[in-house]
Amino acid sequence: MAGKQDNTEQRLFDLKNNFFLGNYQGAINEGLAIPSSKLKDNDKVDRDVYVYRSYIAQGKYQIVLDEIKDSAGPALQAVKLLATYLSKEEQKDIALVTLKEWMADGVAANNPILQIIAATIHFFEGNYEGAMRCVYQSNSLEGLAMLVQIYLKIDRVDQAEKELKAMLQTDDDATLSLLASAWVSIAMGGEKIQEAFSTFQELSEKYGSTALLLNGLAVCSLHLRRFGEAERYLLQALEKNSSDPETLVNLIVCYQQEDKPQELITRQINQLKTIAPKHPWCLGLQKANDDFDRFAKSFAF
Repeated sequence: MAGKQDNTEQRLFDLKNNFFLGNYQGAINEGLAIPSSKLKDNDKVDRDVYVYRSYIAQGKYQIVLDEIKDSAGPALQAVKLLATYLSKEEQKDIALVTLKEWMADGVAANNPILQIIAATIHFFEGNYEGAMRCVYQSNSLEGLAMLVQIYLKIDRVDQAEKELKAMLQTDDDATLSLLASAWVSIAMGGEKIQEAFSTFQELSEKYGSTALLLNGLAVCSLHLRRFGEAERYLLQALEKNSSDPETLVNLIVCYQQEDKPQELITRQINQLKTIAPKHPWCLGLQKANDDFDRFAKSFAF
């Protein structure tokens, strides 16, 4: 009996670990392999939360919307809300109103999964202050990792370092702690880039490469001006997930640095626009093009 329990705990660990590393199908497979009869109620919720979040990461929103019932608890309702927010543009305002109501409820707002989901939605909205408020009191590794991401996004590397220190004090060998350490190292630059590269490499060797880890290796290689190496990592990442926007963005940058033919770069840009037209990189490119056209017209005779 103890052996079976240990196996179940290992599978729960593998499920979450796969999710954090971006191996979403692996996370789903692990979750579906754990029978509910082997789990306590809290562990069932934990399993389902990360399985459904993995479906969301794959863009399979309808599975989540269909399977999570209105009678589900707050953690799963939060996951369903994220699927609602991401599924259709017209659903976003409804999701944001619902989220505001839930976060105003003192009891509901203390749910750690709701805090993460709320921070994620605000992060997607570009409301980094709102995202920070959702998790600033979190003591979970995932909440702290979210804070690291937020601080890096607003160029507060000093604050990101503080949150990273808290993560390392909690568990310096946890996957999330190692990932956050690599993110901070990239932001710091210089000799820290090689440290980040080594971290991504070690995680790949230990758990297998994923699109997320390959992108990490590629970003480090770009900083180190090893463009051919970066391209190889990114092409491997595309083999694992051909519709990952971050891989395409990094590949475009890599091709530009390698002075690849413009038609090849344009092809990747068009693919990115098709897959993720609202991606910040696409929006930034559109703004730059609009600004150029406006300035060009001002000089037209």
